[in-house]
Amino acid sequence: MEKMEQIQLENVTFNVPEVLSCISKYQEHVRDIVNSNYVDFLSISNRDMLDDLKSLETDIKELIASTSQLTVDKSNVAWNDLRNYQRDLEEGIRGYKIARKLLSIHDLFESLNLSGNGYEKTAHILAKIKTMLDELDDPVLEELHFFQGLNLRHETEYDKLLNDLDVTFNKLVQLQQRSFQNTKSVTISIHKDENLLYQVVVTQLKTQHNFESVCQFLLENVFAPVIVKPVSLICDEKSNEQSVLIQLSYQLSVGEDLRPGYKTVLSNVMQIFYNLSNMNIVVSDDECLFKVLARQMKKRLCTLLMEQCLDRDIPDTIEGMKESSMVKDVCEFNAFLKTTNFVDGENDDLLEEYANSIETIHQKKLCDNVLDTAVQIMKHESHEMVLIEDHEYQFVGSTSARLSSCMVTRTVVDLKKFLDKVLAEAFANGLAADRFIQTIATILERYMVDVPMANEKLLFKIPQQSALFRNDCTYLNYWLQKNDDKLKDHSSFATISEALKACGEDIFQHQLNTQRTQMMQALNGFKLSIHLVELGTEQQRAVRQCVRQFELLKNVWQTVLPESVYKQSLSGLVDQFLREIMKRIQNLEDITTAIGNGLVLLIDIITETLPNLFKEPSEIHQLVKQWTKLLQLRQILCGSLVEITELWAEGKGPLTMCFSAEEIKHMVRALFQNTKQRQACIASIV
Repeated sequence: MEKMEQIQLENVTFNVPEVLSCISKYQEHVRDIVNSNYVDFLSISNRDMLDDLKSLETDIKELIASTSQLTVDKSNVAWNDLRNYQRDLEEGIRGYKIARKLLSIHDLFESLNLSGNGYEKTAHILAKIKTMLDELDDPVLEELHFFQGLNLRHETEYDKLLNDLDVTFNKLVQLQQRSFQNTKSVTISIHKDENLLYQVVVTQLKTQHNFESVCQFLLENVFAPVIVKPVSLICDEKSNEQSVLIQLSYQLSVGEDLRPGYKTVLSNVMQIFYNLSNMNIVVSDDECLFKVLARQMKKRLCTLLMEQCLDRDIPDTIEGMKESSMVKDVCEFNAFLKTTNFVDGENDDLLEEYANSIETIHQKKLCDNVLDTAVQIMKHESHEMVLIEDHEYQFVGSTSARLSSCMVTRTVVDLKKFLDKVLAEAFANGLAADRFIQTIATILERYMVDVPMANEKLLFKIPQQSALFRNDCTYLNYWLQKNDDKLKDHSSFATISEALKACGEDIFQHQLNTQRTQMMQALNGFKLSIHLVELGTEQQRAVRQCVRQFELLKNVWQTVLPESVYKQSLSGLVDQFLREIMKRIQNLEDITTAIGNGLVLLIDIITETLPNLFKEPSEIHQLVKQWTKLLQLRQILCGSLVEITELWAEGKGPLTMCFSAEEIKHMVRALFQNTKQRQACIASIV
């Protein structure tokens, strides 16, 4: 056994140097090749070397097997020799592997120049070279000064391949556009050389080519114009045996009214896709050029189609929707895109989902049109008044009271008729009923905002306009109450009803406050003081100005407002007027005969004119709380001490209805001098 191992050791002693010598020779040869091709750039090649390397590799493997089987005593000198041989062999093997990898890479580079290499094979070789360059089996590879040259050559060859692919693809699929002053012309020519186009496209897909420029051209210069503009489109597959031609031209600027209908758009887009399919190279069962393009542009194309074409053409009338075939047409178009393999896996049902929502969009458009029409009605500056009979204008909550006619604007009558029509449509079209009714709510809400804003100056400055607006709001509220059985399921109308009443009342109350302020300003001229000897024209002018104000209000309110509202509003103003007049008279400490006579004349003016503010003058006694007191004040101003005493009648006479004992005593002191008779009169007033 020892003799056998001695023989094997002698073989190793002989073979290892021989193998290392062979490796060194091959390394030297590889170094020459590398230096020539990647450092000095001389043309040297040796195709036989790889075959020789295979033989050398066999010898190395056998030698490694021999050394690994040796069992030498570690104390023996031969052990040290064996370890040295093994280390030398390991170093040699490392150098051999590096040399072999470099030679393999070089051989692949050389194979790129072989004739007959197609784009696919070239791409495959470059991919293999890239893999070998990236697999750094030995860190020393990166430190080799020429290794960067290998990477640089790969980048150069790869860029050359990509450029060749682009140039060839652009020759096979020519995308051209020319702009003129007012028009634009677009031409797409697709060569019928399917084999070459297949090679180019397949290789481009394998090299992960970005077709964004193609997508951008198609979107901007073809599909976008076809969707929004009338175009002249020519698609020709037969005239030229070598290519398919797609030509379109269109105006750069086109009016909205000239936009094509959706049927024309879908037809043109389908025709374009049909002819573009000549470049739709099928790579495998799962991949083709159209799918690549779809992943980059389908969502944008569908969005453009929906927003710029389909949305606009969805009918906005019930009749139009009944006659429309848009849902069916869009579904068929979506199926066509799937058939042509223009799919991306994410947006393939986008158009079908849109088709299913067309009815909803139609309802929204319909209701938007309803709202727009209602707003236009509201904006009409109608100064025409319409008489509304009592049965058309029933005040909720006061049905037992006597009803009366009033005036509303022609605008609100038109709006009410329009609401009737909308409500009828709502119940005639069950699917859209809720949306229609919600639109009615929106119309009434808009009315309370838009009309006051648009007519702010008129409503706040002109009494008749504020009265009409109050009536209009009540009229619309009456309409809500009348249709309560149809609207009761929608709780928002209860709130709207209250808001309508409040809106009209607020505007009218603001007008009443304005009239009160105006009246009080006029009464600034009605000044009474102890220094006054007799009444002048100033006091009379103040009273007449207020009377004139009431008469003007009568002219613009009596035939406009419901009778009860008119009576309540005007009687309230008159009552405040009388209260202010009498307060100032009663505050006088001394009333001379001349002043007393003047005050009686003013009261006579009031009592002669103000009853005429009402259809039944006698009603003023019930409507104006201060009226009786005014008449009694006149009696006091005209009466003697005896008459005043009799009217008081020890607290049982008519004066007790409106005056307190202190008020009567004050008036007696102001009207009469201090005599025994005055004292007796005052004493009797308790």
